[in-house]
This record gives sequence, structure tokens and C-alpha cells, in this order.
Amino acid sequence: MKIHLVLTDDWELRGDGSGNMRSIQFDTMRKLVSLYEKFGLKCSFNVEVMQQLQHIKHGRHYPVLLELAREWEDLVKEHYSKGHDIQLHVHPQWHSAQYENNKWRLSDRWSFLDYSEEHIRRILRECKQYLEDLIRPINPDYRPLAFRSGAWAVAPCDYLLPILAEIGIVFDMSIVSGLYYNLGLVKLDYRNIDESFLPYYPKMQDGRHIASSIQPIVCIPTHSFVFTTNLRMKLLNKIIRKTFPGYWHAYFLSPSWTPIDNSGTSHEYSKQLWEAKYNREVNQNTMVQRLFSSTKEHVLSDLAQLSYRKMKTMLQDIREKAGSSGWSVVPVILENHTKDIGDFGPIEKFCATIAKADDIEVITSCELAKNIKLGLYPIRKANVG
Repeated sequence: MKIHLVLTDDWELRGDGSGNMRSIQFDTMRKLVSLYEKFGLKCSFNVEVMQQLQHIKHGRHYPVLLELAREWEDLVKEHYSKGHDIQLHVHPQWHSAQYENNKWRLSDRWSFLDYSEEHIRRILRECKQYLEDLIRPINPDYRPLAFRSGAWAVAPCDYLLPILAEIGIVFDMSIVSGLYYNLGLVKLDYRNIDESFLPYYPKMQDGRHIASSIQPIVCIPTHSFVFTTNLRMKLLNKIIRKTFPGYWHAYFLSPSWTPIDNSGTSHEYSKQLWEAKYNREVNQNTMVQRLFSSTKEHVLSDLAQLSYRKMKTMLQDIREKAGSSGWSVVPVILENHTKDIGDFGPIEKFCATIAKADDIEVITSCELAKNIKLGLYPIRKANVG
């Protein structure tokens, strides 16, 4: 059994448009690529295109924005030329962005599920066309084949998946088992989906469910897993982190633990969005009971948010699920956010682990899409009758 592991990265500013682009996008992209190349790995960057289009648009009046946009383009082309992948990622709140007093002011609608069919079609076609115009001088055959929706919002919707298929997207990676938001600007519920791990043909009006026949697009859930901990372990972690820095820092702390950029503060909604937990079991026991009881939470496999300890649990979960699938080759998609990486130590340890694993092959999103077309994976359909 072979695992085809895809290392995706949502390359973007914060959800409200805040952050120093050079530090949380450009510098971290260079560091991440350097790290992956050290271990012979390739990254699949899901680049936030609507953000880029607004920088170009407002750059007519604010030269600093146009300068950033050109640097953005240079980095994308440079890393694509090195063999890394570039795919489509769009946050619709950028569609009517305004730039005032050196700050971005974005729309208060963060979910594609709140937009009309024609508005979505116009946004996605414009973003796809921009990427193709940017990269085709390097590769005349380039076109985006994979998509991740801003805030993961892709279902239920009568027309989003059909539009993605219409513009040539081969697979969507927006579904995450256990993900649930009931917040002011985004509401979604992926707690009861039909398939949490394997690629499947979705019902085109609700990608949370499996269709009974072949569809024009495939859904591949971004990996998530259940992590179990208890108060004893949390206290031990805290003691070890303070007493034994270095290795233990990388083992017990996530890359996002170390601050990366203090310029610009993301508003409270953005903080709530990315700090939301998935199906956390609320433990209301006494302190003594909590010392010996366990707490489970559903964790998105976002490398920027995982300690190396959690990454090891993630890999164990992937291997168990892949082994029980009965497939000879299983594609698995991981997430990352360069904007959150303040410490690359845990990711470096993870790269060293997967680089020497005989059962893991790191591929790009583009290669995964081509494998789908070649029929390498037996895409799931719902059993009827």
C-alpha cells in the first residue's frame, strides 16, 4: 500500500486582509520551499488570487500595493519553475475590497455559499484566467486543476461544484470531516459527511454527500483526525517545554506558537474562525477527575497548527485509514498556512520523517489530478439498493 501525500499551503494574508505581506507570505514561502527542497519534497501552493487582483487594482493609486503584487507574481513564477505546484484558492470577501489609511477593508460576506450563481461564476472565471495568464509563459499547458474554497465553504450549494467543473477543476479539497462553524460571517457544518478520507464523486448540489454515479468533479477531503489528551499530559507538556527547550519545543509546540508578525491585528471574527475547534468534547468533570479522564477533539491536519507530537498521531491515523481502505494507492491531502508559521522546527522534523518513509510518496495537486484522470484511484460512489 502506497500513500500519495499532497502538501498543500493556503498562501494568503489573514482573513480580514491584515498582516505584513512580505513577512507572513513572501519570507515564509521562501523558508518553506527551502525546507521542502532540503528533503526532496514538493509543495502545492493554493494561492489566494482575489487578494492579488485587488492589489493590482488599487495599485493604480497606491504604488506600494502594485510593488507587492509584482513581488507576489515573481515568487509564484519562481517556485512554479522549480517544480512546485500552483492551484486556485479564493476568499470572496476580497471581491469588493477597499484600501484606506494603509489598511484593507473587506466585505462582510466570507462564504461563497452567500453569493449568487453568476457572482461566483464571475469571480472564479476571473481568478482562473489570471493564474493561467501568469503561468502559461512558463508552461503553455498550465491550468488550475484543484480548488480550495475560502473558509472551506463549498457545501451545500446548488451551483458552486457545477461551476468548478465548468471551469475545468478536477477536484475540490474544501471538505473537512468534523469542521463546524456557526459564526457571524461563516456558517458551515461538515460533522455528518458521507466520506471523511477517500476521494468520492459528490452530489453536485451538496458535496457533503456521495453520488451514486460518476460526476464531473471529485471531492477529496482535507485530512483531519481525532486527538486524545488529558490534563496530566497537558501539565507534563508545560513542565517539559519550560525545563527542556530545543527538541521538546518542536515536539510539544506548533509552528504557530511562535509569533510571526505583529504588524496589523486581525479582527475578533478572524481569530474566532481559525481558533475554532472541531467536535471538542466538553469536559465538565472535577479537577481530580480530569487528571485521569481523556478529552477528544477533531483536529484539522494543518501543519502550522500541529506540534510534532500531533503530526505523529496524524501519520498514524493516515496509515490506519489507508490500510483499512483496501486500495493499493491512497491520496491524502494535508493543509498548511505559511501566514501562521513562526517556528519551522516541527515542520522540519515532519519532513525528515516522511522523506524516509517507504510507504509515503509526496506528490503535487497537479499530479493527483492527473492520476484521477488516469483512473489510478477507485473513486467512491454511493451504494444503491
